[in-house]
Amino acid sequence: MDKELACKIEVQGIWTSEGYSAFQMLYVPLIGNEAAILYHTLLSIALRPKKIKNHRLICEISGLSMEAIEKHRVVLEQYLLLKTFYDADKNCYLYEVFMPKLGNDFLRHEVFGRLYMKKMGEKVYQFNKLCFAKDYEDKSGYQDITIPFVNVLKGQWAEKEEESFRNMKPKQHEFYQNDIPLSFNFDRFLAGITKTIFPESQRSEQNLRLIGELATIHGIDEQDMIAIVNKAVDVKSGKLRIELLKKLARASKSKFEVLENQDPYRLPPVVFLQNKQHGVEVSRSDKFLIETLIRDYRMQPEVVNVLIEYVLDTKNQQFPKAYVEKVAGTWVRLGIDTAEKARKQIQKEQANRKSFKANKEKKLPSWYHDQSDIPNDTEDFNEEEMLELQKRLRGE
Repeated sequence: MDKELACKIEVQGIWTSEGYSAFQMLYVPLIGNEAAILYHTLLSIALRPKKIKNHRLICEISGLSMEAIEKHRVVLEQYLLLKTFYDADKNCYLYEVFMPKLGNDFLRHEVFGRLYMKKMGEKVYQFNKLCFAKDYEDKSGYQDITIPFVNVLKGQWAEKEEESFRNMKPKQHEFYQNDIPLSFNFDRFLAGITKTIFPESQRSEQNLRLIGELATIHGIDEQDMIAIVNKAVDVKSGKLRIELLKKLARASKSKFEVLENQDPYRLPPVVFLQNKQHGVEVSRSDKFLIETLIRDYRMQPEVVNVLIEYVLDTKNQQFPKAYVEKVAGTWVRLGIDTAEKARKQIQKEQANRKSFKANKEKKLPSWYHDQSDIPNDTEDFNEEEMLELQKRLRGE
């Protein structure tokens, strides 16, 4: 790659001291110093008002060659810190820099957290867990003296205003649906579960989001999710045990009803894979992998379904984790967020493979294809002459 090759840099999010600490203490040990230098360089340049036009400044400031930049760019992409786009017509790269996950989120991440513990050890992991823990005051010794809520609108709210409000208010819990579409009715779920079992303190955005995602991924309806959450909440502390919730969701058997004319790519991904297996229940490892695609790679469920079908067709009905994550990483970097885009990408890859194969065959010499002089049988083969020739070659 030439230093003069055109490029642009954009930043998504806001750089904070908390993010800086998480990057230095958690990301750098995993990605290495050179990848960290590249990240800081791209971020620093992008935050300046003067825009760059090519890679020369990146090379000069970071001290990295174009080959090193290309190498470490891939590392940053794997850790969801960078997306790279290329415009062939303009011969221009576009780097999109993302903020690092905050400490708690990184350590709780299904992939990053495990990698960090494996590389750094349990003691370092535990230390960082304490470093990034949020201050929390134990309220067990306090008495709740909060004044109960009083309906201040009582007597001041007309029917006309009520109708106007109903039409304008957000749809059910859109607050929890701003990332991937969730096929889960939060209103029905919350109406059916008691506050004694699932207290208000545990109904955080993060917890509700997780519940909705698990239901969407595994095809769990609201009633069954109520039963799962009931089992996952600790009776004494009233806290939702996240890992137990995930475990129970993976162990559940979906009752999702597949309609005759329903678009199969709109099915919950686990149900989609189960249909591909002729109704045989999906293994827990495959369920976990599907969760990773949606919760960590932030892929749309319909895109995951296309990916499942593509991998099964490509790998002789196998679903290997390494290959699945390789394809997922590519699609995420390409910004594939609909089933249609995923299908077009598959068609493009298949066309490229055919073109590569055709070009490879064209480059073979003409004699490779001419088999006319090759005998079709071995009738003239003389074994004694062959043995004699071998002896002579050995000098015997």
